[in-house]
Amino acid sequence: MELKPIGVIHSPYKTKEEAPFQGRWAEDLKESVIEIFEEYRDAMQGLENVKHIIVLYWCDRADRNRLKTITPWGPEEKGVFSTRSPSRPNPIAFSIGEIRKIEGNKIYVLGLDAIDKSPLLDIKVYVYDIDAIKRPRKKVVFNSALWDECVSFHGHSCPGLAIGYKAVEAAVLKLKISFSEDEEIVCITENNACGVDAIQYILGCTFGKGNLIFKDRGKQAFTFFVRDTGEGVRIVLKDLPRREDREKWTKELLKMNVEDMFEFQAPRDEIPKRARIYPSLKCEICGEKASERNMRIKEGKIVCMDCFEKD
Repeated sequence: MELKPIGVIHSPYKTKEEAPFQGRWAEDLKESVIEIFEEYRDAMQGLENVKHIIVLYWCDRADRNRLKTITPWGPEEKGVFSTRSPSRPNPIAFSIGEIRKIEGNKIYVLGLDAIDKSPLLDIKVYVYDIDAIKRPRKKVVFNSALWDECVSFHGHSCPGLAIGYKAVEAAVLKLKISFSEDEEIVCITENNACGVDAIQYILGCTFGKGNLIFKDRGKQAFTFFVRDTGEGVRIVLKDLPRREDREKWTKELLKMNVEDMFEFQAPRDEIPKRARIYPSLKCEICGEKASERNMRIKEGKIVCMDCFEKD
């Protein structure tokens, strides 16, 4: 078996100590340049229509004799096949990069963790529907990659989404929280504006799970609770001078320090009770089922709210 490099990666990381342990989790995403050797240039056709690519490269400075390692996740030793460590018998690395531009035989990408001059083995297109198995994130890193994910979830970039994004950053800073698989984290939002989508996407606080509570006050204020510890904080947007240019205002908000952006207060509300599942009852007028808590009595019949409100 023979592997032949098809190019080389020019990276801002000159040593393994400089490189992040996961490229897309770097707090400051840096640009790398993938140089494709001239003999393989024709294989680049179509990449101009691709946003994300899977980059396979050779960790030529890795320890090929290592079979066990300790990861950043914990102190226990693990076999390298159960980790993403670059040191392994065949040190093939896998990274997802976002294409910024293509010039000739060079691809400019964000999100790689390769060390400078790493040999390139292959490039494949990243297809979300095939390659992504969505699971709760263990760690939240606030960088341009996470912001782009929020924008994709919400549908567009705007100041409102940026406010929610920064509110989550503030909550993570104050409460040391991450994604809520169930109801470990609860958010009470005092508005139903764009920023709530960032809270849903990053922290997993959703109406469906019952850990996102809408308290209609029309304020840019969010209260976060940790159920296990009872800790909580109310985060309120300060009276900031607003910009007319929405794009510039969004960028300014994303760069702001959360301490300059929000006021931090003790919660005004108690921790909401865990979501309760109510049985469904059949409306005796229209025949449709509804939650027991939303049924009413009308002329001696158990009816849904629609039928109850009809004359």
